[in-house]
Order: sequence, then C-alpha cells, then structure tokens
Amino acid sequence: MATMTPRGLLPSVLEVHLLGPFRVSIDGQAIEEGRWSRRKPALLIKLLALQPHHQLHREQAIEILWPDSDPESAINNLHKVIHQSRLALEPALKSAANSHFILTQGQKVLLRAPGKLWIDVNEFEQRAAAALGGSDVEAYGEALAFYKGDLLVEDLYEDWVGERRERLRIQYQHLLSNLASLHERRGEHPRSIERLKELVASDSTNEEAHRELMRLYALTGNKHQALRQYQLCCETLQKEIDAAPEPATRVLREQIISGQLLPRPDGPVKPDTLSGAAISSLAILPLVNTSDDANAEYFSDGITETIINSLSQLPRLKVMARSTVFRYKGHDIDPQEVGRRLGVRAVLTGRVLHREGTLNIQTELVDAVDGSQLWGEQYSRRSSDIFELQEEIAKEITGKLRLKLTGEERGRLTKRHTEDAEAYQLYLKGNYFWNKRTLGAVKKSIEYFQRAIEIDQHYALAYTGLSNSYAKLGDVGMTAIPPREAFSKAKAAAMKALEIDDYLAEAHTSLAHVHMHGYEWPSAGSEFRRALKLNPNYATAHHWHAYHLIMTGRADEAFTEIAKALELDPLSLPIHTDFGELLFLARQYDRAIEQLRQTLEMDAYYYQAHLVLARVYSQKGMFEESVAEFSRSHEIAGDSTRALASLGHAYGASGKREEARHVLARLNELSKDKYVSPYGVALVYLGLGENDRAFEWLNRAYEEHAEWVIYLTIDPRLDPLRPDQRFGELVRRVGLHDAQTRRIIE
Repeated sequence: MATMTPRGLLPSVLEVHLLGPFRVSIDGQAIEEGRWSRRKPALLIKLLALQPHHQLHREQAIEILWPDSDPESAINNLHKVIHQSRLALEPALKSAANSHFILTQGQKVLLRAPGKLWIDVNEFEQRAAAALGGSDVEAYGEALAFYKGDLLVEDLYEDWVGERRERLRIQYQHLLSNLASLHERRGEHPRSIERLKELVASDSTNEEAHRELMRLYALTGNKHQALRQYQLCCETLQKEIDAAPEPATRVLREQIISGQLLPRPDGPVKPDTLSGAAISSLAILPLVNTSDDANAEYFSDGITETIINSLSQLPRLKVMARSTVFRYKGHDIDPQEVGRRLGVRAVLTGRVLHREGTLNIQTELVDAVDGSQLWGEQYSRRSSDIFELQEEIAKEITGKLRLKLTGEERGRLTKRHTEDAEAYQLYLKGNYFWNKRTLGAVKKSIEYFQRAIEIDQHYALAYTGLSNSYAKLGDVGMTAIPPREAFSKAKAAAMKALEIDDYLAEAHTSLAHVHMHGYEWPSAGSEFRRALKLNPNYATAHHWHAYHLIMTGRADEAFTEIAKALELDPLSLPIHTDFGELLFLARQYDRAIEQLRQTLEMDAYYYQAHLVLARVYSQKGMFEESVAEFSRSHEIAGDSTRALASLGHAYGASGKREEARHVLARLNELSKDKYVSPYGVALVYLGLGENDRAFEWLNRAYEEHAEWVIYLTIDPRLDPLRPDQRFGELVRRVGLHDAQTRRIIE
C-alpha cells in the first residue's frame, strides 16, 4: 500500500505490523531486524502503537519497561531506548536533530509520521467491526486477511499485552465462525469446512465448532473424517481442560455411525452461534439469607463476596464489584434487567439457609441476553464443608461460562486463605461490619479480624482487613484516631499479610494506600502496579490508584483508572463521588458539578457527594449554593470536622469572617473530645487570608500525617499559597513537586 519516497523528500508513511511477526516499514521499505539492537527499543514502538493516540506518559513507559528499577536508572534507560528506537527508524539521524517518528512533548512520548501512521491492529479492528455488522462474505475475507497471527507472538509473557491479545483473538474467532455459517447458508460446504478448521486451530476446545466440522464432514460423505474429528475433540478436551465431550457431541457421533444424521430443522446454523466464545462478564447478586436469624446475614453476604473475589482474579472475566451488586440487596430483581443495566452477559442469583450446622444453598445462573438458565443447582452440606462448596460453585460457574483456565488460574480459584471454619466465620463478620463504614462498625470489624487472627495466625486476608480498618480510622472522612497512629498500625498489618502471602492483591493495595499517607510515593506506585498485575479486575485498586496518579501529576491516567473502576463497579457511590472529586482537583469544576449531581440522583442521602459538591461550589464562588450543600451534609452526617473546616474556609473566602471565626471556635471545642485535623484548621485560616497561621497549621498537619496533606500539590483551595517559598518547601517535604500541580492546572 505504501510507495517509495522520492530522494530528498521526507519519509511519509510509517507502517507497524503487530499481528503475527513484528514488522516495521517506512514508505514500503522494511526495517531490517538487525537494526533493533536490543529488545526494548522494539518494545517501545509496540507499546506506543497500541496506546490510545499512540502516546505514553514517561512514567507509564517506565512502569512497563523497568518496573523494578530505581527512578534515576529508569529515566536514564528510557532516554537510551528512545534514542535507540529513533536510530532504528532513522539511521542517519544526527544527535541534535528532531526525529520524524518518535517525539517527546513534556512528559509524553509519542509515535507519529509526517504523512500517515498505519497500524495493522487498527485496520483489522475497523474492518472486523464493519464485517460483523452484516453478511457480506467479501468484507469478512478482507478483515481476516489482516490477521496474520496473534498479537505480538514474540512477547507472550508481557502482561500489558495479554488482555488486548485475547480480545483480538476472540474478534478473529467471531469472524471465522460467522463466515463459516455464511458459506454454509450459500451451500459452500468446502469453504465452510476450511473456516471451521481455522477456528478450531485458534480455539481448540470450541466444542460447537468441532461438532459443526463433524456434521459437515458427514453431510459431504466423509464419515471417516467426521469420526476422526470426534476423536480429536475428545483428546483435546481431556488434555486442555480435563473434560469429557458434552452429550450433544456424543449423540452426534452416534447419529453419524448409524447413518441417521438429520438436516437441521431450522436450516444452517446462524452466524454468532459457532464462536463458542466464553461469556466474559458476570454479576453475582447477594445471596438471600432465608434463615430465621437476621444475625446470619453476615454469612450469606460473606459467601457472596468470597465468590466475587475468587472469580474476579480471572483476567478474562469481568466481575461486578461488591458495592455495585449489593445495591440490589433486599430488592426483587429481574436478572435480564440487572444484566442490561450493568452491561454483563450473565447473572447469578441464589439463596442460603444456614441452620444447626447445616448449609443449604440454591443457585441459578441466567443468560442476561435471553433470560435462559445456564445452570442451576441445590446443595445441602455440613457447615464445615463451606470451603469445598464455595470452590465447587466457582468451578461450576467458570465451566458454564465456557472459560478456559490455565493451571495457575485454576489454582487461584481454589486457593484457601484459611483452613479453619471458625476463623473464616469471624473474618466474614469482620468484613460485614467493615462494609458498613461507620465508626462503631469499623471498630467492631477490628475486633473480629483480631479474633480470626488469634485462631489462625497465618490468615493473610484477616490481616488485610485489619489494615483497611485501621487506615479507615485515620483516613479522610473519619479520622477517629491520630493518623500517624492509624497508618502505623495499618502498615504493620498489611506487611504481615504480604509476609504470609505476597500474591494477595488486596494486601498490596492496602500497603499502597498506607505508603501514600507515609509520603512514600514510588513505593505506593510499585504496590499499586503489583496489585493490578495480580488482579486487574480489583476495582478498589483502580480507584485508589487514580488518586496516586493525580497527586503525582498524571491526571490523564488518573481519569483512565477511575473510569476502569467505574466499569467494574458502576453503582459504587464512593467511586462516582470520587470521580467528581478528581474533576474538582483537576480544576474541571463544571464537569465536577455535573458528575456529583448525577451521583446524588443515585442516592440523595449520600453525604460525601454533598460535601464535595459544596467544595466545588465554593471554589467557583457560588457561596450560597456551597453553604446549602454543607448544611445538607451536616443534616445527614452530623458534626463532621472535615465538613465544618471546609465550611469555615468557604465563609472566610466569601468575606463572612465572623462565621469563619465561629467555625474555628467550634473546631477547637471539638478537639477536646476527638481528633481534629490541623489541615482543616489551616483551611479556615487560609479562607480568612491569614497565611502565616495557615502555614503553621499545615506544618503541624505534615508532622501528624494528617489525612489531607497528601493533597497538597492538587488541592485548589491552596492555590493562593503556591507563590510562597514556604509552600514549595512543604511540598518537597511531602515527597512531591509543585511542578506536578502546574501540569494539571495548565
């Protein structure tokens, strides 16, 4: 498709081939393999080619290419690799000259071309989408022609490419299955057979495709080949997933042997029914507690959450997070409606009866597209068999969703964090109270987690729960004990959890959160990356990582992460609210107002959304609306010192100095009975224009590790202090740079 460049003119077209063997050409001239002196320069080109807009933040590139390097070595390595990549594409490029293809703009690295940048993945995806929307055989063939092999076959063990590779492979398989069906409808059986053979080569355990091959071989007079296909199907299923053929496959074999194969009563198979593609999205609704004891609620909730957590570890299955599905608790539900609203293909419902050492569970898995039952089962076991039962349910679900699991994934699915049923029940009770998020409930959760640990001192999940509970006591919104004390205890518990089990995504996320409050930013980033590598479906990790990214000046990536968190947990009020807060921190006030109003439409009594909305109004100078929202927050949540401090700042900023002084007096009075954040007091003084007092209290907040100190670089309310040299010094002490804020503001 490309043409030669006339001598003296700039190169025009850059082609990057990623499907099958990696190949790059400029104006039709292939880059010789020897020009890629090392693996990393080629990897940088691949990374950029697959990114939205073909660009990467420097730190994002470093996280992928050198995840374990120290920051100074990593940035030096990146500079070298950028230089090597440029030389591979432009050998004659002089050291001071600008590259035509690999550009740097601020903190970003970009892949560009003076004329056209052509990437085979983009071409394939566009053509595949167009073909799958119709029945044009030629369009299918043209799309398939671009699929020269799986994505980056030479980089099979690069984690960052796995999900995209699988998505493209599934798209390729859909094209093959639909095209095979279209050929059969046209009576072109040999062509249909060829496409089905390609489909089986790509998806060897696709039993429906094996059956179609058996049927077509038999219909075209090749009975021997039909039976050979059956044997191949049996051997593959046994080897790959340790399974026997489905009854339909065995019945078809008997029909072929007896010569009684009948034509389909409804004609040739319709497109989209042969792909055998796994169902890749699932919502597990809260199992209903049907026992007489309301106190047993923790048990049914706990089983639900355990199954959610177990299945969410599978990278190719999107599982709705707990906070989203628990919004349906106590409601009559229609699985199809839930599936439509949450954007999932399958929905699991069930009931639990736990009584006198006996456990009865009834489950039903429903296809949300047509409402058909995919699977249903009733279990009656001893309570002590809870671990085996949960594992059995999880394995049944993955089987009915047609998920092909690796040995490692099967191990994750059946992994037990304790063998003690009593410790497990105490953990479930701790988690039940932790999820209530009130001060009394969080304190009670600590008691249950500690009791679980007393029984099983190697219970890593219980230590993780303990870490989260302590952190909550010192974090934004609660601050029930001095943050330094809270985060010290939280860190010890998280590190103990990881000492026991370093493969626990929840514990890495907890430790990352603690590192942020300890001003240990590189360590926090490393822990978030580790957590998301272990469990890319962990919504909480994406949620909290978004804050780490925006605090370190990477707003674009922060919004990508919060969007991913919402995709996994679409009904979460905290995530919706924090999306609004991130917009506030990025100075996108109008969008923040819109987002927070939408959140309050979900729940008008969610006080956090009222509180953040009040801050946004105040920052926009809409003080009347701001005070109204602060008042609403106070009506719902009572005397929140955080809300009171923000109100004091708004009063001061709007010229209501007497009211601001009253707030200071009230905070001083409250400090006699509870912890009051110095950061909040600093905000009130800042609103009053008393900057020296504001710095005095901000320094105290730094010493105490007060919860909001980590927001220093991005809190818009602190903008009046930024020109002051003392502010830059304070930011450096927190381990950040004010330049990160300027990137967000600009």
